[in-house]
Amino acid sequence: MFKERRKTAVTSKMENLKNTIIRIRIFSISILIIAYLMLNTESILAQSLTSQRTLSFDSRYVIQGYSNKAVGQFGIELFNLATLPADLIVKPDTSLTKGDKKFLFYDSHQLRNVANGLLLFAGSIFLKDSFQFMYHEYGHGTRLAALGFKPFYGHSDFANEADQQAILSGDVKLYDNIFDLYISSLLDATGFTIVKEGDTLFSPLYNELNNNGWAGLVSMSGLNNEMLFSEFIEDEMHRNGGHIGFILPYINGKIGVLNYPTAGLGVFNDVTNIISYYKGRGYHIDNDKISKGDKVSLFTSTLSYQLVYQFLNMLSGNSSRFHPWEFRGVQLPNTLFYMNRSGLSYKVRSGYRSGAWRFPFALEYVFEGEKRTEFTFGAEKGFEKITAAFEAIIGKRLDLALDVSYRQSKWLMLSGGYALYDKRNLHGERLIPSLEHGSVYHDFYLRASLTY
Repeated sequence: MFKERRKTAVTSKMENLKNTIIRIRIFSISILIIAYLMLNTESILAQSLTSQRTLSFDSRYVIQGYSNKAVGQFGIELFNLATLPADLIVKPDTSLTKGDKKFLFYDSHQLRNVANGLLLFAGSIFLKDSFQFMYHEYGHGTRLAALGFKPFYGHSDFANEADQQAILSGDVKLYDNIFDLYISSLLDATGFTIVKEGDTLFSPLYNELNNNGWAGLVSMSGLNNEMLFSEFIEDEMHRNGGHIGFILPYINGKIGVLNYPTAGLGVFNDVTNIISYYKGRGYHIDNDKISKGDKVSLFTSTLSYQLVYQFLNMLSGNSSRFHPWEFRGVQLPNTLFYMNRSGLSYKVRSGYRSGAWRFPFALEYVFEGEKRTEFTFGAEKGFEKITAAFEAIIGKRLDLALDVSYRQSKWLMLSGGYALYDKRNLHGERLIPSLEHGSVYHDFYLRASLTY
């Protein structure tokens, strides 16, 4: 049980000053690192500028059907899909050769890169809002589904009792399939998530909802999912490379709280409900502290700077494809910000690459609330036809993930995996698909991917 500790005004001011100095130092160091790396790009740019595109069917889409990871991977594939029409119209030049013919300031190779990059960027603008809205609502839905409630999604105002009655009376179309919601979101990227009495996945865990903080987690999970997608983009970049089409979803995921409306949603305002939950727990967390978490996540992430740099680099005639910056095998760090039942946390991620091996690692620390720490470490290796990845998260309990992929042919990849989630971990409470059988969930899955 968290116990509130009262502080004198002088002590509070000293701590605030100390925290401000620490943040300034972190930001200054990050700027120096980025400046150094930009001046030494040859030592850190990856060797290949090509990335792998896949289109997958995952068993988790239909079995259990409430996997943040599976639908997050769908989002990665969606933004990679945007490279296809851009390439069909104007294929980028990923070689180091230059043409002789000039058009304005560009030779033919450079002009092709600029045209391709702008088309790709335009495609990501079209996809961004619809996927971000869908994945936000899906975050609410998966945390409700974990307790046995069946989530429904729709497009409508949901700020007062009249709106609720209109929805429950059937005047508003509801979706229980997340992909149907995504298609409808291409035209309307606003809406809500609800549960209906009598529609359940299993006997609902009301005690978990009302007494163990899960109601607060449901409010947090939409914005957490936006941040989670930024985490998945980082993983995709380090595994397969990326492109400037990721710039908008990545940065938007980092500033979900800053973009969230502060008024007009009545009792259904996520941020208002999150602050209310923390107040009930005795945590001194307000909108400023939550917003500051977004800012720290954005400005202390190397990839935030690189995506902007690569966009400008593309406009100068270079390829829109790239790999994340590394320095002598060390992956430059990125920071994520999450809201948890136990408080606010930063998750700092990095890794080390040695030949075909990659060793990701991370530290997540609850800095405001009940102090907690989780460590993540893993290993990945690509063989001739097989790629294997393992990850372990050590906190109050243990979370695990194992994924093995087999390239059956040039066009087909078959994958399978296992994940262990424990709701008593920070990672586990955000991702566990179901609590029907207790605090631990064993997730087995198969995936077939078309590669193109």
